[in-house]
Amino acid sequence: MAAHPRRRTRYPWLVFGVALVSLAFSGCSRRDLGAPEPVASRTADTFHHSRYRGQAVHLEGRVRSGAIWEIDKPANWNRALVVYLHGYTTPSDPVALPHNEAIRDSLVARGYAVAASSYSSNGFAAREGVRESDALREIFRDRIGEPRRTYLFGQSLGGLIGLLLTQRSEDDYDGSFLVCGIVGTSIDEIQYIGDIRVLFDAVYGPVLPGDLEHSPVITDINTQLVGPIVAAVNKNPQGLGIIQLLARHPLAGNNAQEIVTSLVTALGFSVQGGSDLFARTQSQSFFDNATWTYSSAALPPPLVADINARVARYTRSAAADQFLRRYGEPSPRLRIPLLSLHTTRDPVVPAWHEDRLAQVISSPLLIQRRVDRYGHCPFSAGELMVHFNDLVNFANTVDKDDDDLVAQDDEVVAGTPAAER
Repeated sequence: MAAHPRRRTRYPWLVFGVALVSLAFSGCSRRDLGAPEPVASRTADTFHHSRYRGQAVHLEGRVRSGAIWEIDKPANWNRALVVYLHGYTTPSDPVALPHNEAIRDSLVARGYAVAASSYSSNGFAAREGVRESDALREIFRDRIGEPRRTYLFGQSLGGLIGLLLTQRSEDDYDGSFLVCGIVGTSIDEIQYIGDIRVLFDAVYGPVLPGDLEHSPVITDINTQLVGPIVAAVNKNPQGLGIIQLLARHPLAGNNAQEIVTSLVTALGFSVQGGSDLFARTQSQSFFDNATWTYSSAALPPPLVADINARVARYTRSAAADQFLRRYGEPSPRLRIPLLSLHTTRDPVVPAWHEDRLAQVISSPLLIQRRVDRYGHCPFSAGELMVHFNDLVNFANTVDKDDDDLVAQDDEVVAGTPAAER
């Protein structure tokens, strides 16, 4: 077959945009194992811990909720367990184990046992992630033994799940490492994604399918999302500048390529996740811009007024607000070390989450690090191991039963309004 001549694309950032959107979703993707048989009862499935001494172990199973789990223990186990918490997965994808092989293998090579859950559902599965990841400790004890130390390792949505576990179950864990996580506030994260979506629709018209709360299943992300978005921006690049000036949280990026890629990524999450979140909030609005006036002194007042008149308006319901506050807001309480890591230009979970976390938590146990880089979780396993090792070393110096630490934590929480605890 004759080779086709190479054609120059009209959109120089299209390939980059496709790659990054794919990375944003596939970075939290699953290994589809089919349908493992449900694990047997404890009495029928008794493991003799002694037979695993000095042996590498890999176990898999499924719990009643439908969540799949896996455990890996190295032969030279250091008696520490890492509970890995995966990120967001497209709701229409099958439930499957995360693609965390590089991180898992790096931890195992350092002597750590690693346990991970698929969660029983995809999408904004914070509730399921908390419940089913926390249950991994008991599964591990039943099948392997009691670890001396247990650490949380979460990425993206897994960072939110890790934060919730850190603040609700501090007696069960010794430290948390949260990477590019939704650690500031789920509500502001949704406001960020929602603003970009409604402003894009107002500026560019009906380019995308559905609306913020109702979207069809996306079967081809390139033809249904990336291509139409890039074509619209290519035709009217000034429109993207208008969105940047009006959004409460502008898109991340130092140049046109990064900003366009951030736009594609944010809109991709809006389209692929809106219906899922709408269902989780009892089919009630989760976004709120009903009384918000989008404004910018850099734009002509008639243009701003026109956009405000045409932009879709939503009012967050009380039920949605309660759900998001329960599964997405940090509290001042912190009794175990927490190391959070973020890029400065994250297109999915912006770095201002770290600012919000620092405002809520004032504690010597909180360490925050930022890397001057573009992308959502664009870290190699080797880079992550450096920061994780720092967390472990720090955790080894902390006594969770220290009276001064307990008193300090109680004092901070006592001074916090009850609604924020």
